[in-house]
Order: sequence, then structure tokens, then C-alpha cells
Amino acid sequence: MAVLFSLVLLLSVGLLPHAAAAESAPRIAVAADPHYISPRLTDRGAAFSRVVTNADGKVAFYSEELLSAFVEQMLRDRPDVLLLPGDLTFNGGRESHEDLAAKLRVLTEAGIPVFVIPGNHDIAYRNAARFSGDGYQRVASPSSAEFAEIWRDYGYAQALSRDAASLSYTAALAPGWRLLMIDVNMEDAPGRVKDETVAWAKRALAEAKAAGCRVLSVSHQTLLQHNPMFDEGFRMQNAAALLSVLEEGSSLHLSGHMHIQRFAESAGGLTEITGSALSVQPCQYGLLTLGGDALEYHTVRTDVSGWARRRGLTDPNLLDFGGYALSFFASSTVRQAASALRGAQGIEQTLLWLLNTNIGYYSGRLGAAKENEGAMRLLMERAPFWGLYMKSILPDIGHDYTALTLPLR
Repeated sequence: MAVLFSLVLLLSVGLLPHAAAAESAPRIAVAADPHYISPRLTDRGAAFSRVVTNADGKVAFYSEELLSAFVEQMLRDRPDVLLLPGDLTFNGGRESHEDLAAKLRVLTEAGIPVFVIPGNHDIAYRNAARFSGDGYQRVASPSSAEFAEIWRDYGYAQALSRDAASLSYTAALAPGWRLLMIDVNMEDAPGRVKDETVAWAKRALAEAKAAGCRVLSVSHQTLLQHNPMFDEGFRMQNAAALLSVLEEGSSLHLSGHMHIQRFAESAGGLTEITGSALSVQPCQYGLLTLGGDALEYHTVRTDVSGWARRRGLTDPNLLDFGGYALSFFASSTVRQAASALRGAQGIEQTLLWLLNTNIGYYSGRLGAAKENEGAMRLLMERAPFWGLYMKSILPDIGHDYTALTLPLR
């Protein structure tokens, strides 16, 4: 007993060595393009149905449920930080900004910091509307100053440095890491990174280096070209100027906007991960682990069905949300392609190959995909846009973009 007492005493005053609690590597969740629309802005009626059905597969009918399930998943899995790199809203309505910010407050109150930047759908968006019955009414979309105020507690109040020319800022991300959030969606330069912002980013990288910090950079539009058909309007204008700065001080850049899950590397060794949209099948987000020598990244699907079951909901689309999101995306793809192929022989096989390949492309899962020469010939003859689009995907066939290990420079 005396020996045991002595050991306890020595441990209590720190005179005996003991194993320190292992610090786990910080985990960063990244959810691109949630495209949330407030219930105050839609009754899910005929007008809204037309807009959503004829769009690009966003599961906007269930925007509220998807974001509720996502927030619950964040609370359960508890990443150290959540990043939302733009297109926070479906059509820029102020109500959507306000309600999404309120929805995310439970995360910050639980000790999970959230950092945002605007996308091209978020500021002074001219299509902001409230849908009711068979019609719609225009509603206000926030200015850049109003955006910063609405989202004050999601990066702007925590900023170490802010760019005077945009809504860009830096923040502490994790021990030894800084976050560089780069805005390229100002009213006076939509889709363009300003020269002043590039100069500010260069100073911010120098400050991080002086502080002994690595930098993770983030934008909405992409920094690199991921598809030659989707360059203008998808890659930020003046990207080369920003790239030359980031290559000197960052190993990894994150973006969204394309709704396609993919990796690319610049000639100078900077890797960009562009994430698929949270609002489009398979409704996934990225999880990035900041290790000492390498970064680990993989995608995670939002479990809407589990969320619905736990609440006793009976909507079959929610109870099989993965199937619903996939079917909704598929119908959008097939509807557009089938009209161009109408009357051609072999249309069913061609559409099936096109559909499965496109699903894999958006989700980053093309590891098992195969080329189809017959389908390509038919598409080039009868639907040249779709033929060129599928041709642009062919270099990615056989690749999986859902997981990455990136050694740190």
C-alpha cells in the first residue's frame, strides 16, 4: 500500500514519466456546393419543380432534409473544422443564407468551427427568387458586405487577415496550419481573382511561413483545368497569377463549382482537389486528415436515409435517399441525351454506357469504367455535344478520385 501511495504521489507532482495522451491528427470536412434553399423560398410546387427537374441533378426538393442530415453527421463524426467553399445557396436568396447560417450554428456551439466563402450563386445573384405555386417572385440577394455580415461567425470574425479587395481571409486552421480562403466572386469581378487579391495572398503566405505554418488554400472556382470542355466559367480567371503564388507556399488547394470529384497537379507540384457537390449524387463530402508528413483525403456519403429512419419519417425517397439521388441525376442525364439520339439504332446501350460513365465521373468513381467505341461513334454522329463531352471524360476512365495520400513538401 505504501508503494502504491508513493507512485500515485510521484505521478501527481509530475516526478515520474508517464505516457502523454496521443494527439490525433486534425480532420477537416469539406462540403462543396450545398446549394441550400430555405423553406421560406419554396413550396415545392409546380414552378420549383420545373426549375429543379430541368437543371443538373441537384436534389433541391430535399434541400432542407439533406442539410439537416449533414449537420447531424458532423455532430456525430466531429471533424475539427468544416469548410464550405461556396455556392452555399441554391439561388442566392437572403433567406437561404440566413437560414443556413442558423442551421450551422449548432456546429460552432459544439466546438466545430465553420469557414465559408461565397460562390457564384451567393452574392447579388439576379435569379434569386421565391417559388410559389406555378410562379415565382424576385427576392433580395446579399451584397458582398451583407454576405460578410450574415456569415460573420463563420470565418470573418475569426480572420487573422482580410483582403480589402475581396471576401478573402486567412484563419488559424490547426496547430502549425493556416487556412487561406480565396474569394473570386465579387460583384465587380465575378469569377476573377483580382491582382490585389493575388498580392494579398502572397503576403499572407509569407506571414504563414514566418510563423512556421503550412497553408491550405481554398476557392470556389477551380485553380487548375480539370476538363478542356469545362474551363471558361469553371476555372477562375487570372488563375495563372494566383497559381504561381500558391505553388511557392502550399501543397494542396481545395475547390468546388464543377460538381465533379477529381484531382489534378500543376507543373509546379500543387495538387488541387475539386469536390463533387453535396447537393448532387452521391451527396458526398471530403474528409482531409492533416498528418505530419502527408495529407490523407477520402470522400464520405451523407447518410440521409439513416437520419430519416431515426426520425420515423415515411417518405420513400428519404428512406432510400441514395437511390433517389442517383435516379434523379440519371433522369436528368438521359432526358437531355435521349432527345438528341431519338430514332438511332443502339440507343439503349449507348445511353446506358453514357449514364453509368457520367455517374462515375461526377462521383469520382471511374476505376471500373470501360471505353465503348460503338457508343462513341453513335454519339459523335448523332449527338456531337455529348460525343465531345464523353471524349473529354475518357482520360479519367480507370481512375478513382475518392481517396488520395499526398506527401507534404
